Parts: sequence; C-alpha cells; structure tokens
Amino acid sequence: MCSKTPIETQIKQLDAQIAAGCDDTAMADLYYNRGLLYWRLGKRGDAMSDYNRAVALDPASPAAQALTMAQDIMDFYNTDLYNP
Repeated sequence: MCSKTPIETQIKQLDAQIAAGCDDTAMADLYYNRGLLYWRLGKRGDAMSDYNRAVALDPASPAAQALTMAQDIMDFYNTDLYNP
C-alpha cells in the first residue's frame, strides 16, 4: 500500500478486494494488512478480529505473531492504574 494514500482509503480498497474474494492465502494477507491499518487508527478490536480471520485462513500468516503481540499489549492494560 502506498504510504501517501490515506489509511481510510487503503481500508476501503482492501474491503473491495476482500468482497471480491480470492484463495485463502491471499485472503489471509488482505485481512492481515487491513488489521495493520486498523491498529494504526487505534481500532484495536477491529484489528484483532482481522488478525484472527487471517490466522483461521492461514495459520502460517504473519497475523499469528501480530495477534500474539496485540493480545500481550491488551493484557498489559491495568485498570487499577487509572482508578486509584
């Protein structure tokens, strides 16, 4: 994806490619890339959902590592620090 293209536009392009359909490995790549963009926008839940879809389609996808890291980040969140 071109870095000069706004993230929202890149997501719409990936949405169109996902809707068009393709083989599982290519579809896993699309979900992984869209997950990365969602993460950059701060949409953590959407990103993790896309990582999960990518891993379900292709367990060897880099989304597996991204999902593990995202879960580690979310597990680090400690509500006690914000509500003394």
